[in-house]
Amino acid sequence: MIIEYDGTSAMVQAEKSAFTYEERRVPRQLNAPIQGASNYFVGDYVVHPYGYNNDLPELIRDVVQRNSLASGLLTKKTQLVWGVGAKLYTEQISNGQVIKDWKEDNEIQDWLDSFDYEDYLLRCCIDYHHIEGLFTQIVQARSGRIGAPKIASLEHILPNEAKLATSRGSKSKKADAAVITDFNFNDFQKAFDYKVYPLFDYKDPFKHKRSVFYSNLYSFCTDYYTIPDLYGALEWIRRSTAVPLIFKALSDNSLNVKYHVISPQAFWDNKRENLQAECSKRGVVYKESMLRTYKENMLREISNVLTGDEAVGRFWHTTKEFTVNGTNLLTHGWEIKAIDQNIKDFVESQIKISERADYAVAGGMNVHGALGNISGKGTSDSGSEQLYALKNYMLTGIDIPEMIITKAINYAIKANWPSKKMKLGFHHNVVEKESDIAPKDRIKNNV
Repeated sequence: MIIEYDGTSAMVQAEKSAFTYEERRVPRQLNAPIQGASNYFVGDYVVHPYGYNNDLPELIRDVVQRNSLASGLLTKKTQLVWGVGAKLYTEQISNGQVIKDWKEDNEIQDWLDSFDYEDYLLRCCIDYHHIEGLFTQIVQARSGRIGAPKIASLEHILPNEAKLATSRGSKSKKADAAVITDFNFNDFQKAFDYKVYPLFDYKDPFKHKRSVFYSNLYSFCTDYYTIPDLYGALEWIRRSTAVPLIFKALSDNSLNVKYHVISPQAFWDNKRENLQAECSKRGVVYKESMLRTYKENMLREISNVLTGDEAVGRFWHTTKEFTVNGTNLLTHGWEIKAIDQNIKDFVESQIKISERADYAVAGGMNVHGALGNISGKGTSDSGSEQLYALKNYMLTGIDIPEMIITKAINYAIKANWPSKKMKLGFHHNVVEKESDIAPKDRIKNNV
């Protein structure tokens, strides 16, 4: 039996049949808590988890990488913000307009080149477009020991290896440190292999030899981390990814998908708690792979019941539970639904789901379909539509991302050279209609 996972969904292929599987929350998956996990202690610090299981960056990474559309759209957004690269500039106001006066400065440029600032900024761009937040380590120069303080370099930190934290004795809930480690904690030794750095204070930039700066887009009513817009599109991304898996099962094995199995998320939440309690009693570190193994064994058991001639007379017994939500009585329990074996209608319905999911994914990522090569007719959008979509994105979609991505590096430039009033930003060439460009300079004559 082959099990192909896509988040909480799976395609299960047995010898003579196949079925799809998904977990469902009550009332729906999108109502699952995001920031519901409890804080936990690492040394003398209270670590604030990112996501319900402290794994939101990994969750988004896994869902995006499996999808044929999402990763390309995020790369496109990075390319649009990057333009022709990062350049130094000063700001001027002329006739009520803010003008960026692009300049060269050898001293600042030599400092930027000393720590490969382009690689650092590119990593920050990618982090931002996935989770709308990024971690940077700020390193002071040794010259501070002789009274000449200076920020020597900036280093990118993987977002899955950094978490905000608060000192145990602090009277404020505000984070004052960052814990850097492998938060999978695969064994007890790694649980003690961590480093803690104070958060960067832009008002006193030379206060710490090493510090961490978290730059992010504030999310409404959240204390520490950003909940990216992409989170709301995760279910659509999963639906978009699941369709090719279904077609793969049909084409590879000539199997009809006969059943759709739905399990309540509460069942797996309870099982996770039971496994964690059991591991605690045995003195073993709990791993998510334990729950995955249990789930695979459960799917094999379901497959044995649903497939094959010998399964005649067998049945799968489940119970339903009831939850009172205000005036509503909600039920949650296992469901097994037979799928109509009309392949033509089934394939057409899956294609429609895929098309709708593509538009929903692009909308959730704030990318116009014309920029993401998404067309309902399967053809490229007109040049004028692509041009206006690009101009609109350049006017409204890059200023805030640029500010957050370059915030740490601009704080460092201000600290090192306060009198120069210079910043680093992304330069973009002016986009014009082909009809407004001399024929010899048009794209079609310069390919």
